[in-house]
Amino acid sequence: QGKLGTSEHPAVPGRYQLYVGNACPWCHRVLLAKVFRNISMAQLPHTELVDDPTKASRGGWVFGTERDDQKDPLFGSYDLRALYERCSPGYTGRCTAPLLIDKETGTIVSNESEDLVRMLNEVDFEESTAGQEHRNDDSKNSFNVDLYPPHLQADIDAANRWIYSGINNGVYRCGFATSQSAYDRAMDDVTKSLDRVEGMLSKSRFLLGEKITESDLR
Repeated sequence: QGKLGTSEHPAVPGRYQLYVGNACPWCHRVLLAKVFRNISMAQLPHTELVDDPTKASRGGWVFGTERDDQKDPLFGSYDLRALYERCSPGYTGRCTAPLLIDKETGTIVSNESEDLVRMLNEVDFEESTAGQEHRNDDSKNSFNVDLYPPHLQADIDAANRWIYSGINNGVYRCGFATSQSAYDRAMDDVTKSLDRVEGMLSKSRFLLGEKITESDLR
């Protein structure tokens, strides 16, 4: 796993390509981070993958053929597995999204959504020499939110842990349960966690107060 904003992967606008799938909640949180950090397509372009396990050789994600924003702009890959193998020869793990590629080196920066959200919150893409072409010109989206403010970091980390266990992973445990008892246990965790969220949101606009944080993106 690499990290944006380092000497290995400097925050240069347009240098990276992000691959996401709208059907995936892990991808969705990364796209939300892009929006709330006001990161434009010129600064960090992203490609939407198509969820089609019948066509994918491993993992379910393939590239579309009808829309330009669903094609692989780097190598013209057929599916995500081909992209993984191109960037990491001999790779045998799961071919998951989201996925961030360094176009200059042709290597994988990260495929972990939690790390990507944190990176996007910390990174400050350099302005181009022209000064304007990488900026987001959508005045309706001209905000830049700190999703991990210092005074809330301990609370965010704590919230992230139970949200992951009870909701993010909980729904997966429900979906992949192989027995009624396993399903019931997972559903109980999901229900209790959603009740906890409801209780928190009854007292404030967002989970940890009046401003949105990383925990809300989950």
